[in-house]
Amino acid sequence: MVTIKGMLRTLSMVKNPVTLINLKLRKKSVNITFPNGDAFQVTWSQFRSFRDCYTFVKNCQIQQINDDAFKITTDKYQLIGCRVLIDVVTELESGFYGYDYRGKVVLDVGGFEGESAVFFWSRGAKKVVVYEPVLEHHPVICENIRLNKVNAEVHSEGIGDSDGERVVAYDEIDLGFGLGTGGSNKLTIRLKEVSKVIAESGGDIAKFDCEGAELSLLTVPKETLRTLEYVMVEFHTPQIRKQLIEKFNSSGFTVSRDIDRGNKDGISVMHFKRKPDA
Repeated sequence: MVTIKGMLRTLSMVKNPVTLINLKLRKKSVNITFPNGDAFQVTWSQFRSFRDCYTFVKNCQIQQINDDAFKITTDKYQLIGCRVLIDVVTELESGFYGYDYRGKVVLDVGGFEGESAVFFWSRGAKKVVVYEPVLEHHPVICENIRLNKVNAEVHSEGIGDSDGERVVAYDEIDLGFGLGTGGSNKLTIRLKEVSKVIAESGGDIAKFDCEGAELSLLTVPKETLRTLEYVMVEFHTPQIRKQLIEKFNSSGFTVSRDIDRGNKDGISVMHFKRKPDA
């Protein structure tokens, strides 16, 4: 339910608030001008991303490339991608994956559009090894790597308990792709056994944001996990979270950070640090 405070906040985000009525009711894109003078042709969902991330948005340059593609330029990097890229980069910049990456190899499982790979590189990573099973994302990943001259290795698999394939039902190929069980479309994605992914990456640090596939980490031998000094995992259910906390604790890791994303879906991010004597 919309509160008066929420409505006033929304109206304060634009110079032409009357257009928000058309935007909300017509379900078509309209031209919206934000307080800093930037104007975009956006849908309601796109506007919400700008509104909710405006603290970040107003401090960078954003160019609209087409209906659902934007280019973000900060003082550290350039990124292109769809509307949700704004939400993801805002999370990255807010410290969800804050750590010292200097001189490290980072394994990035769930590469999406390459934004996290660019982020790790901008923070001093020596190399980023990206795994992203949705082939439609790969041209964007490669372009973002090119724009930022990232030393990266890109793989077209997801992670699993074993090598193989999985048929995913979906409505949209977005951030939540693969998490749900419904959808009118189907896509076959390739999977690679997660222990191989970790071992072959040569990673010092790993990030797993893979819409439930993080459960496969339960099958990784403890000695393989301990080749990583630092691991960041986004959990998508309380059950997976509980099981993996126990897995990392028994493998010689301590919880370094526990980040509640502050939304109703219960998704959280945890950081695990290997104990010095492990």
